[in-house]
Amino acid sequence: MKNQYIGDIGDYGKYGMLRYLEKSGIKIGVNWYLTENDDSNDGRFTTYLDNDKERYLDPELFDLLKKVVVYEDKSVSMIEQAEIFSSACFYHKLISRENRNEWHDNALEALKDAELVFCDPDNGPIGTKSKGSKNSEKYICPLEIVDYYNRGQNVVYYCQKARRTWEQWDKTKNEMIEYLPDARIYILTYHKGTQRSYIFVMHPEDGRRYMAILQKFLYTNWSRVFTEESPEKNSPSSKSVGGKLELEMDSGVIATITAQEDGWVTIQFSDQPGRSTRTRIDHFLSNYRR
Repeated sequence: MKNQYIGDIGDYGKYGMLRYLEKSGIKIGVNWYLTENDDSNDGRFTTYLDNDKERYLDPELFDLLKKVVVYEDKSVSMIEQAEIFSSACFYHKLISRENRNEWHDNALEALKDAELVFCDPDNGPIGTKSKGSKNSEKYICPLEIVDYYNRGQNVVYYCQKARRTWEQWDKTKNEMIEYLPDARIYILTYHKGTQRSYIFVMHPEDGRRYMAILQKFLYTNWSRVFTEESPEKNSPSSKSVGGKLELEMDSGVIATITAQEDGWVTIQFSDQPGRSTRTRIDHFLSNYRR
């Protein structure tokens, strides 16, 4: 996360999701994984605030971001102090390659009272990079997630598909299973601007409650811009009950729709082998052309 990203279209969805989780009774801790601003255009996609088309999703949040983005020196402290979260705790110290171990220890202490820790690195999981390599501060390390998890906290972290192939993306989404094989994994993907996914790593005893809250979130106004993506294979909600429908879209891509036990559907696209998306059928029909 960089201060220059504040108010970006991605921020709107991120805060909207976290606000819903907090209102559902979950104590949130936010580790910004804050890095220095740069000269890129990242974070400048704020034109959605120029009209009220998207305001209905979360009017209070929309109005706040509209006020914040006009400041040249906007920062995450403005979000922390704006009281859009009623009980969240935050950690906003800058991360660098040199101070990473100390930075992480301090983050653990600052967020010790949170039930769910949200980690917001610039680029998601570190993958094949080493923790001390150039630009590694822009990534989250799996063992940092493990430290939160092993002391009883659940974690959700930011991740983007970026230039990964679908095979690489599936591997990235499931990476934490290698470190925490008993954890429940759940992914929400936000579809405004570039694709942004939020990967939940939950303790088994919390999984059912969190899944219920997250699926209720997908029945709110946010359902038009969020979808559930590839839940864990052993999740009860992902079991098929048969009955497939194939739709050919204008592009020639075939969408295969399979009914699920919980009333949702799984959709597989012929141009994305090995990938599936879970959603409500009305959401699919309103967002994809035949």
